[in-house]
Parts: sequence; structure tokens; C-alpha cells
Amino acid sequence: MALMEIVVHVDEQFNLSLKSVKDILKIKPNDTFVIQRENLHTIILKKTAGDDPFIEAINSPAHLRNKAHGDLDQLEDELWSS
Repeated sequence: MALMEIVVHVDEQFNLSLKSVKDILKIKPNDTFVIQRENLHTIILKKTAGDDPFIEAINSPAHLRNKAHGDLDQLEDELWSS
């Protein structure tokens, strides 16, 4: 797939129009997209394939905190013995 660059203007209300790319990307009304920030100057616009972007964000969150609790049975016993 060839790399394509199109300039899109952001207006005073922070709206941006995708009219210049709707035919190329085959955008239809009610399509949903996921916007991913790659770095400070690059975003990726991904058209979802009918998947719910909220469920997708839950299944693969952007930030994971390591919450290692070791033995969950021991933790449960400690909670009930308090």
C-alpha cells in the first residue's frame, strides 16, 4: 500500500474535516475509528471492523499496572480474619 499524505485543517472549535479523505478511506456514516497516539507528532486512525472500540480498549488497555498479589487464597484469608 502506498504511503499517502493529506493535509487536514483544524478550525477554531478544534473540529477537523475528513471530507478530503472519505473516498480514499471509504468512510461511511456511523463508521467507528480508533485513534492511537504513536508519538508527539503522529496519530494512527484505524477503522474498526464492526468491533466496539470501548470493548477493544478494555481488552487491550494502553497502560497496564503490574498488580502481583502472589497467593490470592492467602490474601482472601487475611481479609476474612481481620
